[in-house]
Amino acid sequence: MILREKISCISLRPIAICKCYGRRLIAIEANESSLTHRWVEWLRESHFLTILTYLTGLGVVVAIWLNTGFSAQYLSTGEAIALIAVAIPAGFLLSFSVFTLLAYFLFIPSISKDGHLFARVHANQLVHPLTTGLLLSLLALCIYVSSFPAWIVWGAMLAFYGIQTTLILWNIRRENALEGNGFPNSSLFSIILSLFLGGEVVTVAAGAKPMLPWRLSKLPEDTWIVDVRTKPEFYWNRLQGAENFPWGSGLVEAAQGKDRERPVISICFSGHRSPAIAVMLRRLGFKHVYNLTWGILYLILLERGRKREGPFALTRPHVDPNRRGEDFRRIAHGYILLALICLIGAPIENGYFHIPIPLWQSIVGIVISITGVVLMIASYIALGRNFRVYAAPRRSGTLVISGVYTQIRHPMYTGVIMSVGGWIFMWGSLYTIPCWIGVVILYILKISKEEPILAAKFPEYKEYQNRTWKLIPFVY
Repeated sequence: MILREKISCISLRPIAICKCYGRRLIAIEANESSLTHRWVEWLRESHFLTILTYLTGLGVVVAIWLNTGFSAQYLSTGEAIALIAVAIPAGFLLSFSVFTLLAYFLFIPSISKDGHLFARVHANQLVHPLTTGLLLSLLALCIYVSSFPAWIVWGAMLAFYGIQTTLILWNIRRENALEGNGFPNSSLFSIILSLFLGGEVVTVAAGAKPMLPWRLSKLPEDTWIVDVRTKPEFYWNRLQGAENFPWGSGLVEAAQGKDRERPVISICFSGHRSPAIAVMLRRLGFKHVYNLTWGILYLILLERGRKREGPFALTRPHVDPNRRGEDFRRIAHGYILLALICLIGAPIENGYFHIPIPLWQSIVGIVISITGVVLMIASYIALGRNFRVYAAPRRSGTLVISGVYTQIRHPMYTGVIMSVGGWIFMWGSLYTIPCWIGVVILYILKISKEEPILAAKFPEYKEYQNRTWKLIPFVY
């Protein structure tokens, strides 16, 4: 009975995950009912600060362009050294975090009714290294051009970034407190580094080794599997041979009787808690420490429909009965790649050919691009738990026909097309126009394959099709 109650506690929020932990949590919740706390909770759970940070980052670029036209100033020796010191880690962090994000979101569809745990609990921690890289890159750009308006906007971006970082760290400590565990102060520095730089970077720097999910079976069968998720997450799905140490609680005591030559692997839900524990295991003297890259969530995707035996087999192999047809991954890979080429190529083309851009064109491009971003955000909010990267709807999904979906069936696609189109128009790019056209064609192709799947899932979809437009009201 107790186990069933704990499993039922898995939900969108860490506070809800832990509601089964008795009077201590009730007392904590009673003290957190103020209006200020509710605002803090909303900021922590929403992506508002992330969006605000990236919008101010775009504002830095626009301010530099309008103020200096990206013309470099004369750099003193100190400024040149500072520029190099910032640009090198910024470039490494940007490239590494972009690769990690693409690998994660391209290949992980929603795997079960509990898959939304990642999107709400761990998304900010996954995106944060990219945000750090962007912040450092724009700092290097500000040093390069020395634009006073850009410095002001970058300062605002730094403030939003600082608030978001503080809230994420506060949430990590709060989750740990709600679990009733003493926070492992020895790993606090590792957790902060994981948040800023990404777990894989910290893992390697500490002497541990990232372990890709598809290579997990290569480990010796006597490997000590340390699962650092919360108890409800652990009961939901786990490796057969795993031992549970929520946030590392009790790990130091358990390690005392272990052979330091024995391989050990640290595992969490999405790969953002386990790196700090891997560092802790290295400090405890274990010589062969691994960290499961991308967490057990990715492993569940890889193992769906398979039944394996042994310590690395899942207790609940997942089969999604609602995967109708294919997820059209090649189409998704195509439009994401083409959109990235547009976003990166347009400013490069402008800088290389010194394309003169009229002020009206810049304003129109910015307005179109921001409108597209707003439309994407509104679509994501309207979808809520129904949001998926791929075509097949959730098993427990509902048909959303309100908000921005009242007139348009695929407003998120419209938003992407608008934001990318406005971006290349703002930069006056010509060579990226074919890529943008490719994005439009691939989205139209995806819609043609996606709508029959939605019609098969929702009987009312045919009537919804007859009274709405695909992408543009009254046009298409």
